[in-house]
Amino acid sequence: MGTFEKVIFDTNIIRNIEHKNFLGGRDELKKFSKVAEIIFPDIVIEELKSQKIKQLENHKRKFLENPFHGLRNINQQETESFDNEAYIADLESKEDIKYSVIKLQDYSVLEQIKELAIKKLPPFEKNDNTDKGFKDAYIYFTILEYLQSISDKYIFVCTKDGRLKEALQKLSNVSVVKDFEEFRKKSITSFYDEYFINQLKDSISPNITEKNITDYWLNINGNYILLIEFDDKKFVVEVDQREIISFENTNNYNVNDLINSGSFAMTHSAVAILDNFKQYFSDDEIINILEATTKNNQIYWIISDNDVKQFISELFEAKKDIISNELKTEIENLLK
Repeated sequence: MGTFEKVIFDTNIIRNIEHKNFLGGRDELKKFSKVAEIIFPDIVIEELKSQKIKQLENHKRKFLENPFHGLRNINQQETESFDNEAYIADLESKEDIKYSVIKLQDYSVLEQIKELAIKKLPPFEKNDNTDKGFKDAYIYFTILEYLQSISDKYIFVCTKDGRLKEALQKLSNVSVVKDFEEFRKKSITSFYDEYFINQLKDSISPNITEKNITDYWLNINGNYILLIEFDDKKFVVEVDQREIISFENTNNYNVNDLINSGSFAMTHSAVAILDNFKQYFSDDEIINILEATTKNNQIYWIISDNDVKQFISELFEAKKDIISNELKTEIENLLK
């Protein structure tokens, strides 16, 4: 994952109806741009352009109605023919804050959006007198689809919308923040300060620097796990509230012992060992274990055994939001 984390922004963060710059919220975005990849759902960009074009249309109308337009002998036809859309497109092309745009590809989710709207579930408003929430629902499903297409299974969403936040907070692999300061406290960059680096030095090695923090993820308990790499060694460190809870050398366990199990006895033995280290597992390791559960008959034939079932169930419940619907269904059927 590296130090550049992915942050998806809602319209309320970058709203800007003026004509001087394309993106609004520039001070915040520039802070994000130094440590994160800035991403906008396409509907956010389209809404921003629509707002700016509408504002220019209002200015043009008022300018034409202003008597000074005629008193200054300004050509009315030139004013009327000014292409607002082309101007905004040019403004967009000159934007110096780097960002990427993601677009919803699978429109079959419209059925799910309809169901959320009818039931007044987040991100739709609870009030029966409004259907407000379609844009937020579109953003929500765009984010879900995007998560399935990237190797990073943990992202940030920056929004001030309460109902969108409520919907996104149900996803274990999405962290919702309202501004850069909140992002800074929750991101990997929060572990680069002297206080935390000194903890790593005291716990693992005095030679560790921030460059040795190569990855991080949320574990099954909702705590951070940092991957520390140095001198051809790999350590995983569990952190809660910026304090080290525990750490382990990754050589002390191997999830492949379970994934490639060749007998029932090996499965039970691997589960017994790995159960002591499951708090360190990355999302990819958990997904690989769950996939093996459906493919390796030395696992799924004894899934009803208490130790195996409890182990697989705990991993599944913690990370079911980040696996494919197909795998989710297969695991649910095996655990019944």
